[in-house]
Order: sequence, then structure tokens, then C-alpha cells
Amino acid sequence: MTQTAKTFHRLRNRCGHFWERRFRACLVEDDLYALAALRYMDRNPVRAGIVDDPATYAWSSCASYALGSANRLIQFHPSYLGLSTYARVRQRHYRAILASSSDPHLDDRDSRWTSQRAVGSPEFLKCHHPSGRRQGIIPLPEHIRKVGK
Repeated sequence: MTQTAKTFHRLRNRCGHFWERRFRACLVEDDLYALAALRYMDRNPVRAGIVDDPATYAWSSCASYALGSANRLIQFHPSYLGLSTYARVRQRHYRAILASSSDPHLDDRDSRWTSQRAVGSPEFLKCHHPSGRRQGIIPLPEHIRKVGK
């Protein structure tokens, strides 16, 4: 273990591999929730104040999704591919999804994306969430709901 990793663990009272517990999977109900999850991830660098435009962040797939930038490492999510059969139309729809919301709370960090095992409607959570709790219900931004219609 490198000195950097040892210091990181000591400061955060952690142990184990440096990247341990960094990845988290979450079951989502449908394409609209999957697109909301993609939006949430791609807007993380904006929330962190690293970039103003999520498509300019070099370490994400956003430029491929929103601008069509070629990257052989990117495999598009089926929900994104379902936006249109035409690449330019998909990109335009995705840029609309990425736009800042008029509701500032929808662009805030939402810990439910990283803490819940399932995200969706009450009916979906009742079937798929271990406790059936409603805490996994995440409001979808209006511009994501419009794309799904």
C-alpha cells in the first residue's frame, strides 16, 4: 500500500483497498429513471464546481452521449439508445436532459442515488426494495419526463 493510500485511510478511519466501496449498483425502474441516473452522474462534475458544462469533463462518457465524440471505450446505455434511432437526435435529446433544472434542488446532490438499492415508483419499490420503503422515490426533472412521452 502506498503512503497516499495509508494517509487517505488514516484520515477517514478506513481500511482495505483504496478503491474499495467506490462502486455502487442501484436497480432502476425504467428508462426514465435510467436517464435520470445518467443525468445525475454526468452532472456530478458541475455540482463539484470542476466544469460549467458536463460535456467538457474529460473523465466521463458525457461528451460521447451529448456531442457524439468518438470513444471506443463507451458502450451506450440502452435507455439512451431508445431516445432515437438517429445519433444527432439522441444527442440533442440528451443535451436537453442535461440542462440545468429550473428547480435548483433537482441539481443538488441526492444521496439516494448512492445509498438506495432500488429507485422508482412506490409500486416498484414494494416489489424490489428489501423493506418496501418509499425513500427510493426520486422526482424526475420535467425535461426527462417530456423526453419519455
